[in-house]
Amino acid sequence: MKNTKRILALLLAGVITAGMTSCLKKAPEEAVTPGTSTDLEVEEGATLKVPAGAAEGKSFNMYLGYSGLKSSYVAEEETGDELNDAIYQRNKLTMEHLGLAEMNFVPSTRPTTGGDQQAETATIRTLTQAGDSTYDAYAHVQHSGMPTLIEEGMFVDWNEIPYINLENDWWYSNVQRDICFGSKVFCMTGDYNLSSFSGAECLIFNKTMCDELGLEYPYQMVFDGTWTHDKFVDYIKAATKDLNGDGIINRDDDRLGFGGWQYEQLQALFAGYGGECLTKDDNNMPILNVDNERTYTIVDKMIEVFDNEGAFFEGAKYGVDDKMFNEGRLLFNDSFISMVPGTRALEDIDVGFIPYPKLDEDQENYYSRTPNISCLTYIPVTNQDLDKTGAVLETLAYYSNDLVLPVYFDIILTIKSTRDTESEEMIPIIRNSARFLDQVVGFDGASIVTAKSGNTLSSLVASRKDVWEEKIATLAEIYE
Repeated sequence: MKNTKRILALLLAGVITAGMTSCLKKAPEEAVTPGTSTDLEVEEGATLKVPAGAAEGKSFNMYLGYSGLKSSYVAEEETGDELNDAIYQRNKLTMEHLGLAEMNFVPSTRPTTGGDQQAETATIRTLTQAGDSTYDAYAHVQHSGMPTLIEEGMFVDWNEIPYINLENDWWYSNVQRDICFGSKVFCMTGDYNLSSFSGAECLIFNKTMCDELGLEYPYQMVFDGTWTHDKFVDYIKAATKDLNGDGIINRDDDRLGFGGWQYEQLQALFAGYGGECLTKDDNNMPILNVDNERTYTIVDKMIEVFDNEGAFFEGAKYGVDDKMFNEGRLLFNDSFISMVPGTRALEDIDVGFIPYPKLDEDQENYYSRTPNISCLTYIPVTNQDLDKTGAVLETLAYYSNDLVLPVYFDIILTIKSTRDTESEEMIPIIRNSARFLDQVVGFDGASIVTAKSGNTLSSLVASRKDVWEEKIATLAEIYE
């Protein structure tokens, strides 16, 4: 594709985490002829080790756990829309290479509300317990009871699936780092699922306001590794102003520095500051990581952010922060990569986007929270053909890396959305800093920050530590 080299240059920048870069491949049409056993060569050395015809005449069925996932998987025909057509070609080439008779992605009609996702989890449990083998794989959220289904032994360890090589660039190794333990992998996601990247949380910021206030765009600080909590608080304070002169800062009339929907925003801040409630021992097994100095510091710094009158979290009325940002009265807004294209419609506001800040300069990396609705792939124990499943998912992820991601980066983000080269360079930083927060213990600092009074981290640890340790012991039994 004509834009692949330019995007590859971004992805190969020094900010990229080793092992996560996209590789420039030969055009698939030239690299393989359906019906042959030729490996698909990649200029950087990686190959697709799935032989042609590996699923000859078979059908592959995957259930998509909420309606919004359809756009990552389904393209019934070429329409002239670049992303749709890339997905169409990916599916077509996957079927041709493997000799598939059918490849069906069946989307749920349910949205991503908590109740709906609990219902979808119940559906997966019911089908699996009944021995139903209709679906070879499920794409579903990483919360809403799915960790419990892992505990109940309903999914296959990906190490047992033929053809899958999780060291390849088209798989998200951060899933293993953050929410898999021991040597086992019961959930994974790859480049075929755009929500794994598009759902990455970030800060969009009002560049026009920065110009008016004489504030440097934070880009260079991100590049230099100096975009930290302290700088963030300084910007929030600088942006806050009582516009109507009534002596009270409020969201309806005044200008503020930072806002968001608390159920996403606070978790993103915790993750950005390097928060993690589980770490691992030398055997890659889980260890509780809440009752320690760093976590106490992170929570204290989160509280410090919202002690500013110009910072707020909203948990009752959705969209308050978006409205303020669109009106030009909010400097930083919690957002997602998928929301960036919508900022193009803001005629009077120039917009940029950056990762959440680090806790301090000693923190080695930026971390961008991957939200719970960024779906993972689960292989049920009722699967009757792991060879076919592995062949399909590996090939699908490979072609997605080659065809779909470059289009998503270049068309959706770079050309249609961003308005400066620095924003383009944020894309690989945010993508490769993805962090999947543990859902077993479930601590993310939010309950402390939102508490009106009396709830401190020390009191929470005292009341919950035994329960957390019990959950971790159960987790260790599953993964040992």
